[in-house]
Amino acid sequence: MAPASSSLWVLSGTVVFASWLLYLLRRRQSFVGSYPPGPKSPSMPTLDAWIKYQEWGRKYGDLVYIRENNMLILNNTQVAVDLLDNRARIYSDRPTTNMMKACGADGILSIQRYSNKWRRNRKLFQQIFRQSTSNRFYAAQYMKIHQFLRSLTAVPEEFMQHTTSLSQGLMYAALYGLDISPKDPLAQKAVETINLLGRVLVEPFPAVELFPWLRFMPSWFPGCGFQKIANNCVQAIKEADSIPFDKALNNWKTGTGTSLIAELVLESEGANIEDIKSMGTTSFLAASDTTLSSIGSFLLTMTQYPDVQSKGRAEIDRVVGRDRLPTFEDRQSLPYVESIYREIMRMHPLFPLDSFMFQPKMTFTEVTTFLKVFETFAPLCIDKLIYFRSGCVVVPNIWAMNRDPNVYPDPDKFMPERFLDSSIGPFTSINDVHAYGFGRRVCVGRYMADNTVWLAIASVLATLDLRKAKDDEGNEIDILGEYTKTFLRHPEPFQSSITPRDVQARELILATATM
Repeated sequence: MAPASSSLWVLSGTVVFASWLLYLLRRRQSFVGSYPPGPKSPSMPTLDAWIKYQEWGRKYGDLVYIRENNMLILNNTQVAVDLLDNRARIYSDRPTTNMMKACGADGILSIQRYSNKWRRNRKLFQQIFRQSTSNRFYAAQYMKIHQFLRSLTAVPEEFMQHTTSLSQGLMYAALYGLDISPKDPLAQKAVETINLLGRVLVEPFPAVELFPWLRFMPSWFPGCGFQKIANNCVQAIKEADSIPFDKALNNWKTGTGTSLIAELVLESEGANIEDIKSMGTTSFLAASDTTLSSIGSFLLTMTQYPDVQSKGRAEIDRVVGRDRLPTFEDRQSLPYVESIYREIMRMHPLFPLDSFMFQPKMTFTEVTTFLKVFETFAPLCIDKLIYFRSGCVVVPNIWAMNRDPNVYPDPDKFMPERFLDSSIGPFTSINDVHAYGFGRRVCVGRYMADNTVWLAIASVLATLDLRKAKDDEGNEIDILGEYTKTFLRHPEPFQSSITPRDVQARELILATATM
């Protein structure tokens, strides 16, 4: 090539590159100052954070940006859908910490970074828990919920322990074909794993975050006190992965039982065994807390609202009758019961700030995106340009979304009728239950969880009567209705009087033992 021609190509390339840089510079400058509003240098809440974020939302708007923390809080459902659902390709990553890596927690699907490994594991979950195959769990759900009714009848004062037993035992029965009680060492090991993971996710471990290389140092090394917790967590996850898996495979090999896990191993022909193990553990960890919190909230709420309980029972009597328990086939014929379920999930999500925070998967230093934002006095959506730094952590405040007075009048009141009287009725898509999350990070086991909680609600309403407990002098014991305040939201211990509604209901419950 002639020298003049080469020079021309170099000059042309230089001009194009300079023009591109100038375009980026002007584009960046034109967006300066377009960050969403938010408090400056705030004191970040550690208890009931969702309530504080809601207060900030009332002051600053549906999007609240904490520049010092590079955190974007979403207090509006439409905004969350527009980002996390409609732009799910971008908003699917998770923030992680060095402590999570040290503990092996980043191997759990709901915590994993967005990657090829995550997509492979997610595909396995969807294969098992998709809506079209949710009936594969019906037998285990009927068995465990009927067992739950019998336990409530026999030892009613231990109703929260029975709720824990249901939430733990169901997944072991559905996936592994195992009948596990709360006192079983396997169940206790699972609880230990949940507690360890919760500690890792909530507590700060500044040493390993400031000096990542400490992960590879022994526990006696200065600043490595976190290693003991990390090692315990790694061992707990390993045992939670392997013990029920090995039992299920042994039962299959000896012909003493079959299970979904064994079928997956047979179909896999030896491939991806570790993924199957992890799928089972993640399913148990996720389902245990979800079921425990939602059914616990139902028992608490029915004790507080006997009139709602009576209306739900009356609908079941009218539609199902008194000679059998409700089934999944009855669901579409029970709109008030459905409304009770929807209102429980609206008011009492297990994760008020979604299961885990989102982190946009981005490579540029600064990012812009379009959002559809509802203006207070405008009936239509408008496009608004926002701007925030790369690596921004996005926090969907489900608590605030579910208590938006523009969507739910009197949002702090328990009113199932709001769904029953809605123009679209209570039987909408499960995607309208925001407690299950958004986008590609939506709870993959939501169809099973949805069925479990609904069947428990319908079965209890059909057979049991929940009232406030009384003291020795016959006075009702008041219920404060308090909940835990950090990360997971569970009902605090309370007292309730639970009895079969009559002799016929008691006989119906006891008869389930022979089914």
